[in-house]
Amino acid sequence: MQEIKANLYPCKHCDETGTCSSNENGSSCIACTKVHQLKMNKVYNGLSCAICGGLGQSEPFTERLNKRTTPLLAMGIVFLLLICTTVLAFFNNPHFSAFLAFSGTLIGSITTFYFTNNHKKNK
Repeated sequence: MQEIKANLYPCKHCDETGTCSSNENGSSCIACTKVHQLKMNKVYNGLSCAICGGLGQSEPFTERLNKRTTPLLAMGIVFLLLICTTVLAFFNNPHFSAFLAFSGTLIGSITTFYFTNNHKKNK
């Protein structure tokens, strides 16, 4: 199993309680009501915080985005190269051998990076 490090910070929206009470009279705010898909014209108390998911601590959006961008980009490149290689093979393109050498090297490099990186972290 992969160990994913998360930098959690105290949620300012719910004051680290996990329960939204940021509206007037301690009721839940409109944003939390909308996330829970409840009627907007009623007043709700005790809804779990939509910012931190009721944990009292949240991870900033930029950190989550930074952790997901690299693997998604790598998967996208690999799938794009596989699709292009398949298309060039079906149409008997004269540059197929050069593209195959390029794409094979790039796919191998990406695969090697991810497998050796995970191998080093687990030790």
